[in-house]
Amino acid sequence: MIERMKRKLMNIASVVTKKVSGEHVTGLMVKSKGLSFLVEPTDMFVGRQLRFNGSYGVAEMQKIRKLVNEKSTVAFIGTHVGALAIPTAKNVKKAYFIEANPITFEYLETNITLNSIKNAKAFNCAVGEKEGEINFVLSKTNSGGSKREPHAKEEMYYYDKPNTVRVPMQQFDALTDGVDEKFDLVFIDIEGSEFFALKGMQNTLRRTENLVIEFIGHHLKNVANVSVSEFVSIIEPYFQYLYVPTLEQYF
Repeated sequence: MIERMKRKLMNIASVVTKKVSGEHVTGLMVKSKGLSFLVEPTDMFVGRQLRFNGSYGVAEMQKIRKLVNEKSTVAFIGTHVGALAIPTAKNVKKAYFIEANPITFEYLETNITLNSIKNAKAFNCAVGEKEGEINFVLSKTNSGGSKREPHAKEEMYYYDKPNTVRVPMQQFDALTDGVDEKFDLVFIDIEGSEFFALKGMQNTLRRTENLVIEFIGHHLKNVANVSVSEFVSIIEPYFQYLYVPTLEQYF
């Protein structure tokens, strides 16, 4: 009940912000630690944090910096507007940016240009187990919560009356430049599509030093319709240990 009320309040805030900004305003410019980001006025999560705090994911950025260097190749699958990916790209040799939401991708492209990012390849597609198309839910209040059409149509994914569109899907293995390309970091945050993305990047995982991935139980159950053991089984062969930040424990 509390979570449902929070979602309702955030949706109201999103609508009000849009009206206050003006019907012809499609983006708000934010300065963040020497970088510039164009964000959606209606986004009450990443966009709102950037607007009010001037930063997003400070703890995540601190961890990312420890995993990469100026010679690194990295991938951000679920790049959103680039709040984590763009500052990382400034400090590595090469980056891949993947964003499935076609609206968010326009903001990402603008932010790449605004920040003079020359070493990144950006793709507007979902990543999954095969090439094709999928239904994709365009969340309004939380654009970063946009996702492939869930297996279970729960209220938490549809409370802001999102549109559903068709988007192209590719295997990530097919997007990389070569079989010998090594990744110091692959960062995945795609709201329940992680299992399918991992199935389509098995060759990449063999060449990946560090995998950072979002884990939310209801996404596995309601979006992907897979178990935890199924999820872990396609990662475990390639890595020696697991670190859970919320528990501050290694396994």
